[in-house]
Amino acid sequence: MKQSGKGRELSLIIDNLNSEGQGVARSGRDVYFVPGALVGEKVRVRMLERSKKIWQTQLLAIEADEAEARRPADCPHYQRCGGCDLQHMQYDAQVQFKQSRVEREFGRQKVTVDTWAAPLVSEEWHYRRKARLGVRFSKEQQKNFIGFREAASSHLTDIDRCIVLPDHPALNWSEWRRIIGSLESASLITQIEPLWADSALVFILRALKPLSTNDQQVLVKVFEDWQAESDLPLQVWVRTEKHAAPVALWPATPADIWHEVDGLKLRIQADDFIQVNRSINQSMVAQALEWLEPAQDEQIWDLFAGHGNFSMPLAKRCKHVIAVEGQQAMTDSLQAQAEKLALSLQTKCADLSASGTLESLTEPDAVLLDPPRAGADTVMSELIRRRVGRILYVSCDPATLARDLAQLLPAGYEVIKAGIMDMFPQTHHVETMVLLKYRGK
Repeated sequence: MKQSGKGRELSLIIDNLNSEGQGVARSGRDVYFVPGALVGEKVRVRMLERSKKIWQTQLLAIEADEAEARRPADCPHYQRCGGCDLQHMQYDAQVQFKQSRVEREFGRQKVTVDTWAAPLVSEEWHYRRKARLGVRFSKEQQKNFIGFREAASSHLTDIDRCIVLPDHPALNWSEWRRIIGSLESASLITQIEPLWADSALVFILRALKPLSTNDQQVLVKVFEDWQAESDLPLQVWVRTEKHAAPVALWPATPADIWHEVDGLKLRIQADDFIQVNRSINQSMVAQALEWLEPAQDEQIWDLFAGHGNFSMPLAKRCKHVIAVEGQQAMTDSLQAQAEKLALSLQTKCADLSASGTLESLTEPDAVLLDPPRAGADTVMSELIRRRVGRILYVSCDPATLARDLAQLLPAGYEVIKAGIMDMFPQTHHVETMVLLKYRGK
């Protein structure tokens, strides 16, 4: 049961950070979460609401003992915009927090790591090559708002520029507000998705109805003007049905979209998932290959293969790679891409959240898996049964990773090494890589 405490103020001393990087304080039996606070600080907060003895609060002021790790946020929209939550923390401290967060989750599941690799880090700004911004039309103000959702809210923070996105004239959101405001369909556009691929800067506009001919002409003229100032080719696509593929608006026949991984140009669709941090992804793939040490004649599974971020580099080195993915369109694309690159790759479409889907595959010498946040709970029983020589697990959620590792260790697997990768600077999110070997019970 939630209890309102809105309006009350009190002073607290922060003694820890939770998994989302929020300050944690304790008083009596209650725990207080304070976004924006750092360890050791005495803070003034306003009470918001309570659930299960945990109070959500709003930081009002640092009263004393400001942390050395604190810094002014570079973004004027910070603390309203829900896109970033750690800009108040020095970058080195962000990385240390993420390392501690992963170690804490491992400790809860009694997962021991003797060897930690140095964290993979890169530029902390202008790194994000894919995003989804909301667009909302206000009837009262007769204007559009463009930005990311506020934390724990459906409201949009109206932004001009986002400093974790690349710097480019077409990524000026105040200009986008002017452009959309000039359209007949100003109230019908609900999202803008930029993708900075290696071959093009691509935009997908989500519209509730098809755009008029006049609006299409306006957008084409805008992109032609931007293209005249841009060395990188531009594309704009429109999606009018939620689950339908976007349709190219300009150019009418766009060139292939691709990004480079391990020297390979991997073709992607405008709306495909890709790792948002190009530099860290390059380092992550290189580290995965170094740790897994694939041999030419080995059989290797790549589970949750996506568009081949790991499968294709593995297939450069190994004759027998099986890429398993849950969408038939994705596996078809993987197969076609492998053939175009003259790589030996077998694909399988399978729901990896269902049991028994891997039983028909031949015995692997090694397995690489990169599941979504939910982890790979169902896959663990198959890996335990198979007694795979080497497993490389790449995870975007430390809690589900620790849960899955806790199943493998009693079954004879040993963690050889692990390391974090800062794919998302300025946020609490963290990627982790773990190498395991089967030692027997």
